[in-house]
Amino acid sequence: MDYYQSAGSLVLGSRLKRISDKFLLEVGKVYQQRNIDFDPSWFPFFFLLDQNKTLSLREISNQLNVSHSAVSQLATALIKKELLEMNRCETDGRRRIIQLTEKGEALLSQSKPIWKALQDTMIEMTNKGDSQLLKELSDLENYLKEEKLSDRVLKKIEL
Repeated sequence: MDYYQSAGSLVLGSRLKRISDKFLLEVGKVYQQRNIDFDPSWFPFFFLLDQNKTLSLREISNQLNVSHSAVSQLATALIKKELLEMNRCETDGRRRIIQLTEKGEALLSQSKPIWKALQDTMIEMTNKGDSQLLKELSDLENYLKEEKLSDRVLKKIEL
């Protein structure tokens, strides 16, 4: 048994990060093998824009549950790569609307077969036996939305 498994729930965050890093590395290898210049960290943007065509930075931030700043930074990087374009909203000039460029659409088309194969593979991996992994992750995410982990820990220390 490795260290992370033996430490149990005390290192849950570290363990999830380790799995996530490994997952993204392996997915990145698939894109490389297929000669597709796509960073797995871009997936949420591309997936949302495939579903919605255009979104504001705030809408992306809200849907991904990440900071507006993080969304803006990634959008800026993808604009520099000519994969996204940002325009002012016609009805509200304060809003900036993001959409894929032609180059971004072409990259999206190249990436979709990988997404399908990845989804099929993940279903195979998570549906072995009586795995409830996705449900348990959703439960954990919902639990953490109810009250921050830091608040929960501090309450226990202050008892």
